[in-house]
Amino acid sequence: MTGRYLVEMLCEDAYFDKVVALVRRPGSARYPKLEERMVDFGGLDAADLEGATHLFCCLGTTMKRAGSKEAFRQVDLDYVTRFAEAGRAAGAGFMALVSSVGADEKAGSFYLKVKGEAERRLEEIGFEALHIFRPSILLGKRDESRPGEEWGIRLARAIEWMLVGDLRKYRPMPAGTLAAAMAAAGERGGTGIQVHTYEGIVRLAGG
Repeated sequence: MTGRYLVEMLCEDAYFDKVVALVRRPGSARYPKLEERMVDFGGLDAADLEGATHLFCCLGTTMKRAGSKEAFRQVDLDYVTRFAEAGRAAGAGFMALVSSVGADEKAGSFYLKVKGEAERRLEEIGFEALHIFRPSILLGKRDESRPGEEWGIRLARAIEWMLVGDLRKYRPMPAGTLAAAMAAAGERGGTGIQVHTYEGIVRLAGG
């Protein structure tokens, strides 16, 4: 979902000359500067990302869709890491990653633990600029139905007014706002490792 928003924004942003989307099957590329490359995410190499300067990763699945912890880990950790390594080998100096609020290798939650491990692996690759985005529940139209997440969204919206101070980072985040922040980071973000939660994401997006 975030990836769809992001591709549109990057294609409409004059700062980026060309946008390459890595896909598993042909899509509906409708922007003049958008190129789709069909790839095997498990076998990515530098040739698949030839010419890349900026990497944006919105890869992610759910336990239900993945079917097992091993399959979930493959997508949210192995594929993400391989994409980052291949992009860095191709010459990219900037990377933006969609992680999750609460991501921590030592977390009791398997989901948050995997997210935290992915962050650490990317930190070790040596990008000139690594921007890690940690949103809470994402709002927007999805291609798939996620009943459990829909209930979570309703609850989060109901108590959003209570999420102030240190709890603001748990506020639900519109996917379009997240995508806008990622694009802005690619255009004007500083160097080093930067972690963005709710307030920082909204600020980057210009909200």
